[in-house]
Amino acid sequence: MARKKESEKGKALKLLFQDYLKQREEGTPVTVLTLIQDIINAYMQTERELYLQQHPEDYANGFYNRTLSLTMGQLNVKVPRVRTGKSFRPSLLPEKWKRVDKDYENLLLALLSNGYSRAKIKKTLEKLKLPYSEESTEKLVNLIYDKLDAYKTSPLSEEMFAVFIDAYHSKLRDDNGKIVNISLYVAVGINMEGYKQIVGWWVKKGKENKGFWTEVLQDLIFRGLSKVFIFVTDDFNGLKELIARFFPLSDHQLCLVHLKRNLKRTLEKEEFKEANRLLRRIYESDTREEALNYWEKLLEVVRSINPQLAERYRQRTDNYLAFVLYPEDIRKFIYTTNPVESVNAGLEMMRLELGGYFPSLKTLEVNLFV
Repeated sequence: MARKKESEKGKALKLLFQDYLKQREEGTPVTVLTLIQDIINAYMQTERELYLQQHPEDYANGFYNRTLSLTMGQLNVKVPRVRTGKSFRPSLLPEKWKRVDKDYENLLLALLSNGYSRAKIKKTLEKLKLPYSEESTEKLVNLIYDKLDAYKTSPLSEEMFAVFIDAYHSKLRDDNGKIVNISLYVAVGINMEGYKQIVGWWVKKGKENKGFWTEVLQDLIFRGLSKVFIFVTDDFNGLKELIARFFPLSDHQLCLVHLKRNLKRTLEKEEFKEANRLLRRIYESDTREEALNYWEKLLEVVRSINPQLAERYRQRTDNYLAFVLYPEDIRKFIYTTNPVESVNAGLEMMRLELGGYFPSLKTLEVNLFV
């Protein structure tokens, strides 16, 4: 059965991942750049609306095009005009002669992510000699949130090669002003063209359960996803059984990096050293039979310290070894939830920048969206 699955998934998946690897190496932030461009255009339009509210005798007079060169790429913005108001000028638009520096870029990214406090935004604008409008800034954040809301419910591809799901644990100020612990579950997908994207995220207080995972998988299905080659996740409570129910033809890989961390916490030093050696052998195995041989030896090591844990791992043998069914070039990308952990690392940096917690669910989601 294993050999049959290998031949069915071999060459086509190798070709698919060549595109994915190329995109990963290039790392071009096209999506962020386009979003920044859209946000600047919307921000400037909002400023014109506010200006016209204060000057009812004037009215809109179309746009003119302008290029802004940033280190991350070039923006083509549409600058709004008014008919008679010589004093009107969008605050985010630098003077034609002024060179766009890193402070300006950081401001754009901060406005985009809502990663600055209002006081910091005001201070940065003053440093750049740009006017500050609290109302415009608030409208900007709402605009980003509207785009975010549309993104969360947008249709998904019918087929995806892989869906990675992992958790990010953080602190959040809730609607009552209390700092609470939350878990953010992020799903990152790789489609059949080899492109990676966030396909969904869900916030939960407390531990996950089958009811929660039912909602998550039904959300993905409702938005159009019906075929996934492989899910890659941590061993979340209830998820294994529900993936088998909702996506019975999909493989399900449990993250071996999470397994290694758990073993390090559980085993004694010498036992962990041996377990880690066997894990490396599993990674390097050419066939499922070879990987299974090293897996059985790993279970023996765990059993000597914690028989219950060894039995849990034994029941999930197929899930921990699913990656071996795939071509060798692909395996290192699908035995771990690292694609999601890179997103989590970015969120963690933002959390620290914000003072150790997210001031609201809205701020957390906007930062994730960016």
